[in-house]
Amino acid sequence: MAAPELLCLNCDQPLEVGPYCAHCGQQRPHRLSVGHVLHELLHVFTHADKSIFGYAGMVLTRPGQLVHDYLRGRRKRYFNPFQILLNTVGIVTLLANGLHYYDSVGDAVQQQMSRRVSAAQLHHVQTYFHALGKYFNVWWLALLPPHALLTWLVYRRRGLNYAEAFLVQVVVSSAYQVLLLVLLPVLTYLPWRVPGSSMAMLGGIITVLYLTLVGRQGLGLGWAGAFWRALVTGILYAIIDVLLNYFVFNWYVFR
Repeated sequence: MAAPELLCLNCDQPLEVGPYCAHCGQQRPHRLSVGHVLHELLHVFTHADKSIFGYAGMVLTRPGQLVHDYLRGRRKRYFNPFQILLNTVGIVTLLANGLHYYDSVGDAVQQQMSRRVSAAQLHHVQTYFHALGKYFNVWWLALLPPHALLTWLVYRRRGLNYAEAFLVQVVVSSAYQVLLLVLLPVLTYLPWRVPGSSMAMLGGIITVLYLTLVGRQGLGLGWAGAFWRALVTGILYAIIDVLLNYFVFNWYVFR
């Protein structure tokens, strides 16, 4: 009686001779060992181009090269950019809640509005900013599609389609979120900060800086062309963010 055909546990295709599946690259079935675990841990640090640490370093220093490679189809070597954005924005959300950053923003807004609104509306102000901090990741990810649309409108003459503009936005957003891991505690405790406005200003500066780098390194633009497109895009981001926040805030507080 012939032995049953061995199938890949990942894609269910027949396994041929060799240590890997010819269809998906999955290793043949084997038990975990201490050596295997140590190898995987070492792989994280030594294969920097595909590790989360290597990707974070590249997105901070060479975002345009990353975008250029992705647009050319050279993607296998890199950590998944969508995954790192989800991971970092989740960690930043936890950090913002731990620091009570948006609660402090709510306190400042309450003080500014205390003489003009009712006690119930002041309470809505506080709960609004508490929810904004608690669901910062949801709010930020919800802004990606309209931001990507604005990116496409500005860069479409460079041949970008909407999906490619979305990738640009993911890379720039990843850089911002990685930097926030360090800068958010600073923003929280700076004595001269303006709650809310300090983060908005930081976000605008980082967005223009990294869109400029993407335009120069990844899209073949000169410095002047890369900068003015980044500046226009950043201004459009700010307009849509302010309008959305204004309408949602006023609907929630004064409903």
